[in-house]
Amino acid sequence: MLVALVAMTVFLRTTLHQKTVADGNLYMGALFFGLVVVMFNGFFEMTMVVLSLPVYYKQREKLFFPAWCYSIPIIILGIPFSLIDSLIWICLTYYVIGFTPEPERFVTMFEILSVPTLNPC
Repeated sequence: MLVALVAMTVFLRTTLHQKTVADGNLYMGALFFGLVVVMFNGFFEMTMVVLSLPVYYKQREKLFFPAWCYSIPIIILGIPFSLIDSLIWICLTYYVIGFTPEPERFVTMFEILSVPTLNPC
């Protein structure tokens, strides 16, 4: 949320004009920054994956269960957090930055920013 507040002040606009190349650069910069922030917010899950690797190896050596039996529940349980993270980012930054005020575009941006965070690896 702190990074969203910083982004709201850096890209503060009531409307993003679409007339010059500089306006396009500002628009693309805001989109890229949002995508990078949302993508890096999911990196804390990587430490949990690395810490669970000994369990995977032990199960493989003992021929108990395949690795997908342990990875699928982790992925499914991480989906709500990823969606909430993307929704908070978009709700805080979308209208303040000055993206199009149409609800369809808001939902489209939510869908676009939700996909990178749903990737488990």
